Amino acid sequence: MRISVLAMVVDTYQNNMEARYQEKSMLTNLFVENKFWGWMGLTSIVICLGIFFWSFYPKD
Repeated sequence: MRISVLAMVVDTYQNNMEARYQEKSMLTNLFVENKFWGWMGLTSIVICLGIFFWSFYPKD
């Protein structure tokens, strides 16, 4: 009986902790809070990758 009560208390505490947990992601915050800089950074990365892969494009 005593173990089941302890298990219920631990389970309730764990469920409350999981319900309050919010993950903080710098990348998500960048697009949510600073949309201009987030999209500017993403665009610059795509442009740099495009230039890099274009340099391997076969020439005539």
